[in-house]
Amino acid sequence: MASTIEVLSWSSLTAAVNEIKSPNQFLKKLVFGHHETQPTESIEFGVFTGDREIAPFIERDGEAIPVSGYGETFQTVMPPNIRIKRPIKPSELLFNRAPGTVIFAPSADVIVSAAEAHIARDAKRLADMATNSEEYLCALAIRGVISYVAADEANFTITIPKPSGNNITLSVFWDDVANDPAADFKTAKSVISEAVGLGVTDVVLGSEAAAAFLASDSVKALLDNRNISAGNIDLQQQYRDDGALFLGRFCGVNVWEYARTVKVGGVSTALIRAKYAEFLAVTPQAENTLYYGAIPDLDAFQGRLFQAERFSKSWTIPDPSSMQMLLHTRPLPIPRRPGSMVSMKVVSG
Repeated sequence: MASTIEVLSWSSLTAAVNEIKSPNQFLKKLVFGHHETQPTESIEFGVFTGDREIAPFIERDGEAIPVSGYGETFQTVMPPNIRIKRPIKPSELLFNRAPGTVIFAPSADVIVSAAEAHIARDAKRLADMATNSEEYLCALAIRGVISYVAADEANFTITIPKPSGNNITLSVFWDDVANDPAADFKTAKSVISEAVGLGVTDVVLGSEAAAAFLASDSVKALLDNRNISAGNIDLQQQYRDDGALFLGRFCGVNVWEYARTVKVGGVSTALIRAKYAEFLAVTPQAENTLYYGAIPDLDAFQGRLFQAERFSKSWTIPDPSSMQMLLHTRPLPIPRRPGSMVSMKVVSG
């Protein structure tokens, strides 16, 4: 006879939630595709600093002159803590019939299979909610401040040392008659090049920014919106399920509209601010990393904290009989070279 015992163990559930491919991961995949799990629950990250000072010149056979090295600003932070659970009643698990299944189960194997499918659906629900939170954190990280305030929940603020010059408000907006997005693209490129010596590869537009961009006559003349492939992967197909719309290439930069929203405290919130363009250098040299802090849980304790992106387990409550399924994760997206990002307000208001 089939059994649900194995699928309910913490090791099986943890493996399952780490394999679930949830939608709504555009920024997570595009910008923070590099992931690192940590053996500690706090994370230390550093940001390199240093100007373009030239090496001094000395007389022939003279003594070498000591010079300063790169500076590095360190922060030690606790990653946001996501710990969610979902109750499952025995009547839901054993008697609820999914569409397309038989009304009267011919054997216990059918009942167990239906119960396992129900468990899988609930595990996916928890995983999808965690993914939405990760995407929200990624959207905040590219702005330079990860902040969350809600009643009866953990409140936190993590400040990314993004240079002040990388936050720009235009004097002539894209919804003005005299707009020139090409000049603004050049400005963003110059700011990022000056800050970190990297080139802009992508810009992500909010809903109003995308509408103003596409309405510009200069954009209509220069935008290359053919199907463009990166290697063997079509850009439109690669991110379509994540809610991003590839608009084309403009001034050598991939242009995306990302108007997707998530519910934060019950309020629909745009991941990319509607009036903003987020310019990004999406290269390994930008060192954008999604860290995952270690998870303290005695069920998985083996002489150290549990190290994985996500942890899941279940347990039963004897009276009234029910089961709880839990998901625990501690994500923290960090741009280690925050000068590789420019946030530009491009629409008035």
